[in-house]
Amino acid sequence: MTQAVSQRLPKGLQGKDSTLVYLPLSYMIGGYTVLLPRSAVRPLDMSMEEAMRFTLTAGVTGTKTLG
Repeated sequence: MTQAVSQRLPKGLQGKDSTLVYLPLSYMIGGYTVLLPRSAVRPLDMSMEEAMRFTLTAGVTGTKTLG
């Protein structure tokens, strides 16, 4: 999640039920930013570093904690 405060979004994208999520592509060449309803997002019990490693390697590296 890159922007949890909807008032900081550009006008027209502001809404109390929306949040921005960045989806990186492999090797950090680029990625997509998508506007999603908060109901489609759930918190994970992992650090930002673990989440980026997992995303950039398509899950091949796994995580430190399982379960």
